This record gives sequence, C-alpha cells and structure tokens, in this order.
Amino acid sequence: MLSQLNDDHSFYFRVFEKSPIAVALLSSDGKLLRANQSLCKLLGYSEIELINTSNSYVTHSEDLADELALWRKLVQGETDGFQIEKRYIHKSGTIIWGLQNVTVERNHQGIHPNDIFISHIIDITEQKKKEEEFKKIEELHNLISEHSQDVILRLTPEGVISYVSPAIRIQMGYEPEELIGKYAYDYWHQDDLNGGWLRRGHSDQSDSRIFVYRLRHKNGHYIWQESHSKKIRNAAGDIQHVISMGRDITERVHSEELIRRSEKLSLVGELAAGIAHEIRNPLTSLRGFMQLYLKEDMNGTKKLRNEVMISEIDRINEIVSELLVLAKPSNEAYELRDIVHELNHVTTLFEGQANLYNVQIKKEFDANLPLIQCQRSINQVFINILKNAIESMPKCGEVIIQAKQMNDAINIRITDTGYGIPQNDIAKIGNPFYTTKESGTGLGLMVSMKIIQNHKGTLRFESEIGKGTMVEVVIPIVMKP
Repeated sequence: MLSQLNDDHSFYFRVFEKSPIAVALLSSDGKLLRANQSLCKLLGYSEIELINTSNSYVTHSEDLADELALWRKLVQGETDGFQIEKRYIHKSGTIIWGLQNVTVERNHQGIHPNDIFISHIIDITEQKKKEEEFKKIEELHNLISEHSQDVILRLTPEGVISYVSPAIRIQMGYEPEELIGKYAYDYWHQDDLNGGWLRRGHSDQSDSRIFVYRLRHKNGHYIWQESHSKKIRNAAGDIQHVISMGRDITERVHSEELIRRSEKLSLVGELAAGIAHEIRNPLTSLRGFMQLYLKEDMNGTKKLRNEVMISEIDRINEIVSELLVLAKPSNEAYELRDIVHELNHVTTLFEGQANLYNVQIKKEFDANLPLIQCQRSINQVFINILKNAIESMPKCGEVIIQAKQMNDAINIRITDTGYGIPQNDIAKIGNPFYTTKESGTGLGLMVSMKIIQNHKGTLRFESEIGKGTMVEVVIPIVMKP
C-alpha cells in the first residue's frame, strides 16, 4: 500500500488540491508554480491568474523586505524553512493577514535551481483584527489612565498592586513606581479594613463593588476615597486581576460632616430653648438661698460645704448660658474687624492664666492682613481654643498663634505642646458633652463650631498623643451669600 501511494502522484495532487490550508509551490526565484483551491479562494484569483506571478505580486509592499530577507537565506541553504506573518492583497484590494510557513524540497544535496519551495498559508485575519482591537483598547486604557484625575489601580487576586496611574501623585503624594508590588490594604485606615474583599482569606461572590475608606497619604495624614472595583475573570472563571478606580472625596466627607454637625446643633438648640430658661430660674433662687446660708453660718462650720454647692450651681449656670448661645439664632451684625487686633485682645486676657501654668504664648502674624467681615462673637472661638490649649499643659508648655492670608481667606492656627487627643476621638470633638477635661462640658467647642459655621468658615483639628494639638480656623475675608 505504501509503495502504491509513493508511486501514485495523482494521489498527492488530490491531497494538495483538497487541503483546507492554502498551499503554493514556488520556484527558487519566487515564481508561483501551483496553487491549490484554498489559496485561490483566499486571494480571490484563479490558479491560471497566479501561475508564473512572483510572490511579491500578492504581498503587501510594507512586508516585502522582511520576507525577501528570509527567502534569500532559504534559497542559499542557510536555513531549511521560515515562518512569517504577512499581509496579502486580495484581488478585490482588501488586506488579508496570513501566517506563512515555507519549506524546501531539494532535488539533490546543495543548492539547485530546480528546488521546489512549499508555502503553507493560514488565514489569521480575524485574529489580527482582535489583536488590533485589543491594542486600541489598551492604548485607550493607557490614555485614560495617564490623564484621569481618578486613581486607577490594577491588583493581583491577592491585592498586590501591579499598576497605578499617575494621578496617585496628586491624590496620595506617591510616585507610581513606589507602590508597584505593595499590598494595597497596607495603606488603608485600620478601622476601614473590614469592608475589603481583597483582604487575605476573605471571600466574596460579587464582582463589582463600591468602597468608601480612608487612605494614608505619603505625608502621614488620611484622605477619604471612594473606589469602584471590579474583578476581571478568565474563561475558567478565575480572577486574573482586579481593576479599581478611586476618587478623592475628602471635601465631600467634610461637607457631609458639617451638615451632620449643623443638624446636631439645630437639635441641641431646640432642646436648649426648651429647658435653659426653666433651669435658670430655679438656679437663681437656689444660689440666693445658698448665699443666705453662708451668712447665717457665723462660725464657718458649714462654709466648705456651702461653697462647694455654690460652685456647682455656678457650673450648672455656665452650662445653661452656653446652651442659650446654641438655642438663640445669631442676630449680631457683621462688620469689618482686624483679626490681629482680636487675637491680641484674647491673648492679653489669658496672660495671667498662661503665667500660672508656666506656658509661653508666641504670635506669628503676617503683616498687612486685610480686615474681615465677622461678628463680635468670633472672639469666643479664640477664647475657647486658647483656654483649652493652656489647660492641656498644666505644668508648662508653649502655644503658637499664627495668622496668614491664603487666597480669599484668613488662616489662623493655634498649636499647643499639650498631651494631645487620641486619633479615634478627634471626630467626636464638637459633640455635646464630649470633653477630654475632667471639669469640661464639651459645649465650648460646639458653640465655636456654630459660630464658625455662621461665618461660612471651617474648623479643623490635628493632634498626636504626647506631642500636642493644632486647631485651624479658616474664615473668608468677604462672606458670599
């Protein structure tokens, strides 16, 4: 049977003709000797039209040089075959991509002009189209990533960063290459880690999620970020990587916090309006009787007890006074004031207490600061902040008061070297009756926040245990409606 097949040339030509792969027989000078039906169908020509044409006749001009270089090596015996991806020109003028494999059937040892070259061509046009589409998508992705203000991350299934867009410089202060290979969750705030699905050992069936969390900036502070994350799966359903697009929402979170505080203040104000006057009237009577008892205690045996009771009544009265400030709307007139003059006035008020606590007060004011539109109550803010600063340093310390213009606002910072506030408690500042002082009520800063809110400004705190606290007050120079 094998000998019959070897002798039956017609059999091989039938195989040649019926092959689903395009096949051509070529001479050493590149002329086409035979073309099977698949090749004719691929190029749109009949075999008669292709016979004796050179290979370059149907090859795209931009691919000729590469193919000819490989052809010369094959003809000269330097290689036994080559493979090349090249473009063919269809009879209609359209472009077809083909994967061409060329081998040689030599008639005897060495190079001979009668050597037959066999070319097998596989149509890879669709594959090339997909590659081109993928390339365009990749280029578009890179274009978006390089210019997007949002941070785009690509993570491994374990949460290791494999790509980060340049927007990371603005948002977190890092260069992109500083984060490559790092575990993304190492930069999350510890209290926000429970919400993550890339966390080691955590499973979640959803492929798309939105997270809101805090990220540690390179400078050490935290920013709020909202990210849209999607798991990318392969055909087997396994995660190849995760894409995350994150946006800085710190300002939005602060605005929402201001709204919550405003609602809280409004509620406290309503409560205060209902109870403050009712408390103050009996307090006045109680204090009067206590003073009478002091006078009747001729030998002073009850003096200590009575003085403690008067002190506590006065403390309740002070709380009621602060509640009344929250309860009534601010009807004070706004007028142009010199913020440096106001700060100097407040500093003078506390010189005696500062000396008692052995606290040094330093002032750093920019020259020629503009006047600002504000109410007289703005002094109460500085009084509350400076009082807290001095009382946070019962043995000794230093307070620095700074004032400078920043764009259309005055920035005032009061920094102490006191015992500081725990990070977890900073968000509670301004809550009713939250205080770090043994005898404090927490209403002083709540009132201060209301006053600053009335001035359309901001009040911000930074603190570290054992190092001190910085309170920043930002007040617009001219309030806009």
